[in-house]
Amino acid sequence: MGRHVSVQLRIVQTASVYHHMTGLFFVSFQGGNARNPADEQHAIEWIFTILGEPVPQGRFEDILKDGSVLCRFMNKIRPDLLPKFSASEQSAKQRENISLFSKACTNIGIPDTDLFQTIDLYEGKDMGSVANCLARLGGVLQQQRPDLPVHGPKLSEAQARQFTAAQEAAGKMHY
Repeated sequence: MGRHVSVQLRIVQTASVYHHMTGLFFVSFQGGNARNPADEQHAIEWIFTILGEPVPQGRFEDILKDGSVLCRFMNKIRPDLLPKFSASEQSAKQRENISLFSKACTNIGIPDTDLFQTIDLYEGKDMGSVANCLARLGGVLQQQRPDLPVHGPKLSEAQARQFTAAQEAAGKMHY
């Protein structure tokens, strides 16, 4: 027998297509992470608390769209990770800001699977992924910067176990 592996999938929408020639169903996944307004609001409050600025009113995507808030936030928590960024009205500069933030997230330890694409934020294509990335960043920062306010789930820590040879032998399955 093989090992049991747990896999977590995030599915928002699925579309099934029945192929009449083969009799098989094909499932395609559409969309991204589901949006949670409470998580989005907490992320905005967390960012602006760390920035030491009043929390602006507005939609999550509108506040973060140009990437300048994210870049200022990253500069506040890790000034060494982000080169100069632009608070420009130009689309290319705003997209570059978002990309710089994503690169800084990678450098701080966020896995690629938890990052969002520039288009997800800039065009509002998948704001759930943006909120998920910020939650993951919050979890990493709980370990790296415990002095900061908390956002997102705490990351699990390794808990190595040591077994005697007798315990290992007793735990083996015999087929």
